[in-house]
Amino acid sequence: MTRLRSYGWPGNIRELRNAVERAMLLVDGDELTADQFPMTAASASRLSESVELPAQGIDLEQLERSLVIQALERSSWNQTRAATLLGLNRDQIRYRIEKFKLDKPA
Repeated sequence: MTRLRSYGWPGNIRELRNAVERAMLLVDGDELTADQFPMTAASASRLSESVELPAQGIDLEQLERSLVIQALERSSWNQTRAATLLGLNRDQIRYRIEKFKLDKPA
């Protein structure tokens, strides 16, 4: 609970609700732990410390597309698991799949 309270929840109650729903779907047991909440303050600070913007800049659309593809491949195209890897919900990853016109490989 301390970790959940310390996170800023920029999406407000919707983000919190989605995080709890995602955790409940992915948990292998009867208890939720901090590990089921990838967007907690500790993981967010690790990411911001390890990622640095290159001096020449980046193509944000291409980066987003690449991350979506990587998550889908890593999860064998399981949209719920891919969304979890990216800190998204299933609707958000489905939007990105349509946005980038991605098709599951045969």
